[in-house]
Amino acid sequence: MKKFASLFMILVLMFTVVFSFTGSSKPVSEKLNPTINISADNISYGLSDTLYGISLDNNGYALDGGLVSQLVNNNSFEYSSNPTAGWNIGSIGYTVATEEKMNENNENYLNVTVSGKGSAENFGYTEIFNNKSFQFNNRKAKTGDMGFVEGESYAFSAFFKNIDFVGTMSVSLNAEGNTEKYQFNIEDCKDWTKISLEIKSDVTADGSLVINFEGDGTFYMDSVSLIPVNSYGYSVWKYTSLRPDLYKAIKGLSPSFIRFYEDVAQKDETVFGWKDTIGPLETRVQLSTTYRDNDRFSVNSNSMGFYEYLLLCEDLGAIPVPVFDISIATEKEDNLEKILNEDFEENTNTEENIDEEFLPVPETEEYVQNILDFIEYATGDETTHWGAKRIEDGHEKPFDIKYIAIDDSQMNENYWSAFNTIYGEINAKYPNIQLVTSSGKALIGVVYDGVWKNLDATYKNVLVNEYFGSEKVSLYNNLHRFDDYERSGAKVTVESFASNADGIGSVITSNNIWSAIENTAFLTSVERNADVVQMASYKWILEKRNAQQGKMSLVWFDSQDILLSADYYSQMIFANNKGTNYISTDFDMESDGIYHSATVDTTNKVIYVKLVNTTNREYKFNINVDGFNNVNNPSVQYMAEKFKSAYNDFDEFLHVAPKEAQLTVEDNIIKYNMNSYSISVVRIPYDKNDGSGIYALPEMEIVSPYIHPMIENIVPIALVSLVLVTGVIILIVRITHHKAVRKDEE
Repeated sequence: MKKFASLFMILVLMFTVVFSFTGSSKPVSEKLNPTINISADNISYGLSDTLYGISLDNNGYALDGGLVSQLVNNNSFEYSSNPTAGWNIGSIGYTVATEEKMNENNENYLNVTVSGKGSAENFGYTEIFNNKSFQFNNRKAKTGDMGFVEGESYAFSAFFKNIDFVGTMSVSLNAEGNTEKYQFNIEDCKDWTKISLEIKSDVTADGSLVINFEGDGTFYMDSVSLIPVNSYGYSVWKYTSLRPDLYKAIKGLSPSFIRFYEDVAQKDETVFGWKDTIGPLETRVQLSTTYRDNDRFSVNSNSMGFYEYLLLCEDLGAIPVPVFDISIATEKEDNLEKILNEDFEENTNTEENIDEEFLPVPETEEYVQNILDFIEYATGDETTHWGAKRIEDGHEKPFDIKYIAIDDSQMNENYWSAFNTIYGEINAKYPNIQLVTSSGKALIGVVYDGVWKNLDATYKNVLVNEYFGSEKVSLYNNLHRFDDYERSGAKVTVESFASNADGIGSVITSNNIWSAIENTAFLTSVERNADVVQMASYKWILEKRNAQQGKMSLVWFDSQDILLSADYYSQMIFANNKGTNYISTDFDMESDGIYHSATVDTTNKVIYVKLVNTTNREYKFNINVDGFNNVNNPSVQYMAEKFKSAYNDFDEFLHVAPKEAQLTVEDNIIKYNMNSYSISVVRIPYDKNDGSGIYALPEMEIVSPYIHPMIENIVPIALVSLVLVTGVIILIVRITHHKAVRKDEE
C-alpha cells in the first residue's frame, strides 16, 4: 500500500505541474461589475478622417522583393558596390559596361561575349539570414528564392543590343520539375530592343530565372524582368504591378492615408528623387539602398515610384502623404544616439551639440520648385508640363493632394530657414494643401521644445510629425503625452510607433499579443486626444522573413506565403471600428491595467467601446448607454490569450487573431466579460442601425489555441509518464488482488 500511495502522490504531483502551466487566468476581479457610462450628452470633438494609416518604405524588401511583383533583383546591374550582385553569370566572358548605355538614368549594362554555351542566373530577392536571426547565411543569399506557382504564367522581358552574336537564346524557370526552355531571337536587335515573352511554371517551388545562350559573339543585356501575370494591377497599371496577397493585407488595414518617401540620389549635384521614379521603368534611376551593406545588398529600383504610390492611394481610398527629404544636414550617429536616448540630459541636447555635415544641396528656391513640380504632376491638366507627364504615364484624372510633408525627422536651424520659404510659396500657390513639418528625432529636450515654440509663434496651421521610431521610446510612458497639448495649436501626426514592452520574443515572435496590447493601449490615448492627433502610422508594415531590417512587422512574408501578426490584427480591428466623434467618460481603471476609449459614428449610428486588458485577470463590465435611441444587437470583436508570448508563425495554425461574439442588451445595459491579456472592441448599434452594416471580420483560417513551448515539452513527457504510472498501478492492483485471492483460497 505504501508503494501504491507513493505512485499516487507522483501522479497527483504531475497533474499539478501540468495544470500550473495550462490553467486559466487569475479569477475574475474582485471589483464588481465596473460600469462604463456612455452618454449622448458627452459626445465630444470629431476624430480625424485620416487617423489610422500606414507608412511605406523600402526596408526589409518591403517594396522591391515584396509589394512590387518584380521577381528579378538588381535587374539593371545598378548596384554600385557590386553591379552583378544577385546574379550568377557562370564562366562566360562579361563586363559591366557604361559606354553604350540605354539612357542617362540607366547607366550600367551587361556586356557578354560567348563562345559556346553560357547562362546568366538571377536568384531573386533571397533570404539572407538564418531563421529568426540576423546571422548572415551565404548559402541562402545565393539560393534562388523566386516563388513560382504551378500553372501560373510569368511575363519575361529584357533589353538586348546585338553586336555580333550568332546563336540561340532561351529563358527558363529553374526549379525542380520545371524543364521547358522558351527560345527567343535577338538577331534583329541592332539597337537596344525589348524582347518579351510569356512563360509558365509547372510546379509550386522556389527557384531562379535562367537566361541561356549558345553561339558565338557579343551582345548587351539590360533591364531584365519577370512578373507574375496574376499580380494586382498587371496590364492595368502602366508600369508596375503588385503582389496580390500583400496588396490584400494592406487593404485589410483600411488605411486612410499612406505616407511615402522621396528616396534621394545625389546626382549632378542634385538630391531630388521623385522625378526619377516616374515614366518607363528602364528610364528610372536605381539606387543602392541605405539599409544594406555590401554583403547584404538591396537595390531600390524605384519600380514603386511616386506615380505608383498615387495609384495605390487611389485604389485604396487613402490620402497620399508624400514626404520630401529636405537634405539640409545630417546628424552624426554618435550625437544622434544620445539624442534618442531618453536618459540623455535635456540641458546637453542643444543645437550646438549636434554636429552637422552639410551636403552639396541646391538653393532653397530650387528645392521648393521641386515640390511645386510634384503638385503640378499630381493635379495639373494637359496644358501644364508635369500634368501632361502624368497623363502620358496613364492617368488623365488629377490625383487629390491634401498634404505635403517636409522631411519626417530632420531638425536644426537650417530646417527653419528653408521651411519658411517652402511654407510661403506653397501656401501662396496651393492654399488648400496642408504642410507637415518635423519636430526632430527626439521627443524631449531643448531642440524639441524650440520646435514647438516656433510653431506656436508662426505656423499654427501646419501638422507636426512626432517621430516615435526610436527603440528607446516606450509607448506606456507616452499614454498621456498629448493630454496637455495646446488644443488650438498645431496638430500632430504620429509616425513609426511600435511596442517595446518587456522585449518579449525575437524576430517575428516579438509580434505577439503582448506587443499588440501595448500598441492598442497607446491607440486608446490617440483616440482620446484625437482633437490633437490627426494621423498615426505603425513603424514596420512589411518585412521579408530572414531578410528583415527589424524584429517586428505587421505583415511578414516569404517567397510563397504571408504571415499576419497579432499586431496586424489589432491594428485592423481598431482602424475598421473608428467612429466619427469621441465620447468623454468618467471611467478610469488605468491603475488596474485597463485602458479604454469610446467613440461614436454619428452617421452610421454605432458606438464603439475599445478595451485593452494588460493584466492576467478577467473583468466583468457593465456598459451603460444613455441618450441613444433603440440600442440593439451589440457585438464584440476581441483578441485574448493566456500567455503574453502568444504569436503567429509560418507553417503553423493561426493562433492570435480576432473573434466575434454577440452580446445582449437589457435596459440599455450591455454586460461584457473581458478576458485576460485581451484587446476588445464592443460595437453598439442604435437608432435605425440593426447591426447588419457594421464591419465584419474577413474570412480567416481556423484559429488554434497557442501552446506555450514549456507545455509542448512537458505535456508529452507527462502523458508518457502517466501511461507508465497507470500501467504500474494496474499491475500492482492485479498482483495485490491475485495475492488476496490466493490467501482466501488457502
